[in-house]
Amino acid sequence: MDVESALARWLDTAFAGFDTAVLGAVNAVQQSPADAVLAPLARLLDLLGTGGWALIALGLALLLARRTRRFGACVLLALALGALCTNVVLKPLTDRARPYADESSVLHRWWQEAGGETESDASFPSGHATAAAAAMAALFFLGRKRRLWPCLLFALAMALSRLYLMVHYPTDVLAGLLIGLAAGWAAAAIVRRWPDWKRRIRNARV
Repeated sequence: MDVESALARWLDTAFAGFDTAVLGAVNAVQQSPADAVLAPLARLLDLLGTGGWALIALGLALLLARRTRRFGACVLLALALGALCTNVVLKPLTDRARPYADESSVLHRWWQEAGGETESDASFPSGHATAAAAAMAALFFLGRKRRLWPCLLFALAMALSRLYLMVHYPTDVLAGLLIGLAAGWAAAAIVRRWPDWKRRIRNARV
């Protein structure tokens, strides 16, 4: 048994009840009139999160103005840290199959009812949730928290959209959110302290 299969099997076994219960509740919402609004919203968020390009564009746009340059640098650094943890380390290590992979399961049927959109990489953790949480947490922790708390709502909406499309388990999304929050906090701490570090490096050279 390889490491990837062992980790994936442990996740599927340990959290099977939780994951199925949450996705079952999501499927129930999909059968309600609210689906007319929530389904297009989930697909829009999916498009915005694909490849992280929209969030990267946000970081680059913030870099253009001197007033927001620190925020742009913080967003891009947080995205890089989150991608390193999620896409480079954890996804290949865990190699968890998507909820719809087993065609005989109820999750596959729910996924078909949600639109049947496929994803190309491993399921754990959610890359969309990681990137959204990293970028928004970077802004939240670096700026004035009272004004920027709606940023966290965007990250939560992105995470929920992954469940609504049935392309991730809830545990994938929760892990992505936690990694993203940690990446955003770390990026904000680095950007906030960078002027002091730069000053020390300059003084050391002199």
